[in-house]
Amino acid sequence: MRVIGFDGADVLVRVVDAGEGASETGRIPLHDVSMRRVEHPSGLFTVGQEIEAEETGRWRGGQPHFSARACENPALRAFLLGCAPGQVVTGTVAGVHGFGVFVHVDGES
Repeated sequence: MRVIGFDGADVLVRVVDAGEGASETGRIPLHDVSMRRVEHPSGLFTVGQEIEAEETGRWRGGQPHFSARACENPALRAFLLGCAPGQVVTGTVAGVHGFGVFVHVDGES
């Protein structure tokens, strides 16, 4: 996909279907731009840049939304995609906070 602009703090992208050649416009919300904290996504992306992102859903009239942060760490992404619902994994609790628990999962890179 290619960055075509910014809408406030969201990144607008053009997605081209390789099979049919059709394209549509999607967006990457600021919270899905990167694992790194950024004031504005223009600090990471430029108009015309090709990027990788994963579709997270369709909202607002069917417009696709994406996450670029999901693709930042290929080893972690491959590990997570290899996990199946209901699968039991082992790990070590790294931290407990009011909003959740952080776990180092065995086998994670």
